[in-house]
Amino acid sequence: MSRTVWLSLTLLVACGGKQQDTAAQDNVAPVANAGENVTIEADRGVNLDGRASFDSDGDLLTYHWSFDRVPEGSNVMDLEMPFTQNNSRDASTTIFHPDAVGTFVVSLEVEDGASRSAADFVVVTAQVPGSRPVAQAGSDLQLEVGTTVTLDGSGSYDMAGRGLSYAWSVVDVPEASSFTVDALTGADTATPSWEIDAKGVYILNLIVDNGLTTSQPDAVVVTATADDNTPVANAGEDLSVEDCNWIQFDGSNSADPDSDALQYFWELQSKPTDSVATNDSFSDRRVESPTFWADTAGTYTFSLAVSDGSNWSIADGMTMVVEERAVNTPPTVTINPISTVAAGEAECSTSGYSYECDDCDSQSVTIGDTVAIVDVDNDPYTVVWELVSGDGSISDVNSLITTMSAENLTTTEPYYCNQNQFVLSLTVTDCTGEYTQAGTTLAAECCGIPSSAR
Repeated sequence: MSRTVWLSLTLLVACGGKQQDTAAQDNVAPVANAGENVTIEADRGVNLDGRASFDSDGDLLTYHWSFDRVPEGSNVMDLEMPFTQNNSRDASTTIFHPDAVGTFVVSLEVEDGASRSAADFVVVTAQVPGSRPVAQAGSDLQLEVGTTVTLDGSGSYDMAGRGLSYAWSVVDVPEASSFTVDALTGADTATPSWEIDAKGVYILNLIVDNGLTTSQPDAVVVTATADDNTPVANAGEDLSVEDCNWIQFDGSNSADPDSDALQYFWELQSKPTDSVATNDSFSDRRVESPTFWADTAGTYTFSLAVSDGSNWSIADGMTMVVEERAVNTPPTVTINPISTVAAGEAECSTSGYSYECDDCDSQSVTIGDTVAIVDVDNDPYTVVWELVSGDGSISDVNSLITTMSAENLTTTEPYYCNQNQFVLSLTVTDCTGEYTQAGTTLAAECCGIPSSAR
């Protein structure tokens, strides 16, 4: 009896083990879906979404995000927690922030408790951000030779709050100075310093880097004086502007060691070949901060000299690079109708079955007084008149209001008034070179009379 019981128990245990093995064999591995590939600016967070992953058995899934590849310079794989949402790499959705420009390959695997899926990948292309950090090189300074000057770029910032690295460079120094960037203590910090060794103008640039992209350079100008009583001219930093504009110059950092009042003398040294600018293009070349009319794109150079009433400084130079205006509206031209001109009478005599008529007298007609020109950019403009058809001439084609001589005014028979048509075209060109054309017609009426009527 006891033997039978033992055999029964043995069979029961064996049967139970077979059921467990069958259950494991019937499980289907889940499938990971890491989502669509992403192209994004590198200063934005990347949303990862694995919710399209599935298990055909309906089992609950757990998620495992990781980096398969990162671009050179990225440290995201070294972070203890690179995924910020839920502070977890094991959530169905999470976020990471690119720390370099390039391609990140992110892997997702899912588990259903019994088996793990194959990896699925999402490719994230991190592009150079549209927004750049901003360099602020600090306020311009006036100091004496022998002074240690400390610059201040701590006002530089990044819109996303990323940390910044600093790179200072030397743009210009006085001729007598031996200062170079190698003498700049802390050239890779926000507050570098050096000892001024010569009188004149020092210009330094600052560029900051947020790890993804660099800023535009910002300049600081240091004017150094000495006790030799000679003033120092400072024409300000170089300018980058658009054409067809009044450009503000700044000589306010010029200095005199005795604090004497200064006299200013600006001069145009060179200009683009197609520019018509002269020294008369200054609003007033003898003031501290005049304006200058930049009439065309290209590179201009200027100099500024100052006097304290006894001594003149060495001239300081400044370069202005002028680009073509990015946005411009051409002028609008409206020409109201010109009244018909009465040209008088012409005698007509019979000639067989037809008439031969004299011409009416030529007429001098004012044109342009019915024209309205509007330029929303307030640009200066030039005008050109053209007589498209009809016999005659225009006294001054480049004057808006001028006179036209209407000639060879004819008629065909007595008691008939012929409208002699003259077609005029007016081209108005603003200083950027964009133009608008408008046309009008002038009629000169010549009436025939019998030759005996006079």
